[in-house]
Formats: sequence, C-alpha cells, structure tokens
Amino acid sequence: MHDNICRKNITILSLFTIGINTLFLLPVILPYYQEHLGLSFHDFLIVESVFCAAIIILDVPTGWFADRFGRKRALALGAFTFASGIGLLSLATGFGSALIAEFIIGSGTALMNGAGPALLYESLACNGRAHEFRKREGFRFALQLYACAAASIIGGYLYEINPLLPLWSQIPIIVGAGVLALFLSEPERHRPSTKAHLLRDITETVRYIVHGHKEIAGLIVLMMLIFATTKICLWSIQAYAKELGLDESWNGWLVSGLMLLGGLSGHFGHKVFPSLHGRHALYVLGSLLVSALVFAGLGLSWAGLLILCTEAFVFGVGFPRAQEAINNLAESRMRATILSCATLATSLGFIPLSQVIGFVTDHSGIGNGLLAHAALISGFGVLSFLVIERYHRRNKQDYEAEAAISTTTGT
Repeated sequence: MHDNICRKNITILSLFTIGINTLFLLPVILPYYQEHLGLSFHDFLIVESVFCAAIIILDVPTGWFADRFGRKRALALGAFTFASGIGLLSLATGFGSALIAEFIIGSGTALMNGAGPALLYESLACNGRAHEFRKREGFRFALQLYACAAASIIGGYLYEINPLLPLWSQIPIIVGAGVLALFLSEPERHRPSTKAHLLRDITETVRYIVHGHKEIAGLIVLMMLIFATTKICLWSIQAYAKELGLDESWNGWLVSGLMLLGGLSGHFGHKVFPSLHGRHALYVLGSLLVSALVFAGLGLSWAGLLILCTEAFVFGVGFPRAQEAINNLAESRMRATILSCATLATSLGFIPLSQVIGFVTDHSGIGNGLLAHAALISGFGVLSFLVIERYHRRNKQDYEAEAAISTTTGT
C-alpha cells in the first residue's frame, strides 16, 4: 500500500514539476520588461525583488499551511495562483502593474516551495526509502530545468511572433499542473494538533533553528548567499550577452543551454563528489561561484560568458544537497516550514544583492556589477564560514563531553 502511494506521488510530482516549469517567458523576460513595458535593468530587478518580497512574506506561512492542511492542497493552490499572476502580467502596462503581477506570482511560488520536497520526503520515508531523497529530488530538480530548457527554445520564437504569446501559452499548462496535484496522496506522517496557531508555530520554528540547531541556521545562510547569486546570474548572463552584442533571438538557446546544464547537474549530481555534502559542499560551490564572477567581471569576453554559466552547475548540484542536509536534521512536524524558511532566506538575500548589482550595472556596466557581486558574497561568505565552524566545533565538544559522562555513569 505504502509503495503504491510512493510510486504514484513520485510520478505525479514529476509531471507537476514539468508543468509548473514550462516557462516560455523565461528567456525573454528581460526584453519583455525593457521593450514591452519600458523598464531599465535596475527597474526589472526591483520588480523581481517584489517577487522575492512576496516569498519573504508568505513562504513560512504557506509552509505552515502545507504542514497543517496538506501538501497537495498547497501545491494545487500554488499552481492556480501562479497562473493567475502570469495572466495579470500579460495585462501589465508599466512598472506598477508589473509589481502587482509579480507579487501574485511570488505568492503562488511560495505555496509550492516547501510543500513539494516535504511531500516527496514523506512519501519515501513512509516506505523506508528516505535515503533515496537526494537522488529523487535531484531528478525532480533536473526536470524543472529540462522543462525550462525546452520551453526557452520555444519561448524565444514565440516572442518574435508576439511578445505576449509566451505568457498566454504557459497559463493553461500551469493550470493543468494544478489540477494534477489534486490527485496526490498525503502519506502517513506525524500530524501535530490542529489547535496550534500560525504565529506561535512560526516562532517555534525560528527558535528551533536559531537555538540548538545552528547547523540548520548555517546551512540556510549559505543557501541564501549561493542560490540568491545563481538567480541573479541568470539575469546577469542576459545583460552580459547583450553587451557582447549577441542578438536577443539567441536568448532562448542561451537560457536553454543553462537550464540543460543545471538539469543534468541536478539529475546526476548525486554521483558528483558523493561524499561531499552539507556545509562542505556549499563551501566548495560558493568558492566556485565567486571565481566565476571575478573571471567574467574582469573583462567582457565569450570565455567570460561561458564561465558565468557555471552558476547552472552550482544550482543543479547544490540545491538538492542543501535540501537533503536540512531534511536530515529537521523534524517531520515542521519540515515544510523549515524548508520554506530556507527558501525565504534565499529570497531575502536576493533583494539587497540585486539592488546593488542592478545599480552598479546601470551606472558602470555589467563587468563592475559582477565584481561588486563577488565582493559582497565573499565578505558575507567568509563571515558565515567562521560562525558555522565555531558552532560546529562547540557542538562537537558538547557531544563528546556528554558521551564521556554517559560512559562514566554506565561504568
């Protein structure tokens, strides 16, 4: 029985993931905002910051909603909300209306962020297969990027026909994914009392992370720096290519290549340095990102564009490992909420980083924007490293002291 539910949920989640990520607008979103809505690169990043602000405001409450009322309900509602936001974006006429649309899109994304990985983990765990999570989530993560890669190629051509066609084409696909989510089955898991309250549960989760579970807190900080950077790089690559003189009709192929690289990295990432996990994996991947930003920023070149595409590899390999590390440390009763906290932190980091980089890029060029980006995440990354290692050593000493006391008492 459990095995049937597990297989069904894995299949439906895979199809749902493909539908949600068939984003024809992705490769032409910057031209859409600049040419169709008349916004600058900095304006575009402000609008994207509103998307992140929606996640910051709603990610933890929606994770709580998924824990309390069901992950499949959260996924279905998220898909319908996401499709509504895309529809409003197609009706946008300028900066203000784009802000509203992006906030709604962010709300739908928030509903799906923690619910998907939590449902997958619980489906595997109830059948004694929790150890497969990295592989399964890596594959699901790869499906996201494969879907984006295929949609990117098509989206570039749709945009040439009509700038609104990429948006109109993806709405029914996303709605279909929402309908499909209603056929998921909630696996058996620990169900906390429904008498608990949202704010109290959120406060308890934050206290759980900050006090006594600082390894989770450290992972979340590193996720914020690394994965906020990979998102900004996706837009920076389009600006970088434009300064190199690459025609915008090639954007679809460029973004498609990035998504394919990220998808392959996620799909087979569990085979890349399999013993490298947790905070050590994030240390290595963060260093790789900084090196790519510096190389690309020191001089505009085709080699720099190629090196900048490293962000897709970092995203594909790193995100499932970071989620696995958190899942292994988090309790079932608040797993979706904690995963949502991690996504929230990433969105929170995106807002100030994107504004600094957008401002520098508009005034000094994309090269200096990338160097400023590298400097910011290097500084905060080193600080995070020092704090995490300090608490790791302290926790290890406490554990060894407790083990020594237990041994003495037993003797």
